[in-house]
Amino acid sequence: MAIDQHTRLAQAAADAHAAQDRGDHAAENAAWRRYGLIEDALRDPQELLDEGVALSKVAVDLWQQR
Repeated sequence: MAIDQHTRLAQAAADAHAAQDRGDHAAENAAWRRYGLIEDALRDPQELLDEGVALSKVAVDLWQQR
C-alpha cells in the first residue's frame, strides 16, 4: 500500500506543477491540497494525534487569553 501512496503523492505533485504551468490556480490549489492529504496519510498515526493534541492545547490557551 505504501508504494501506491507514494505513486499517488508523485501524481498529485505532477498535477499541481502542470496546473501551475497552465496558470490554473484553482486546479493547482486542489492538487496541493490532495498532496497534503496523501502526505498526512503516510505519517505515523501517533504523530498526527500528538500534533492534534498540541494544536488543541494552543487553541484553548488562546481562547483563555481573550
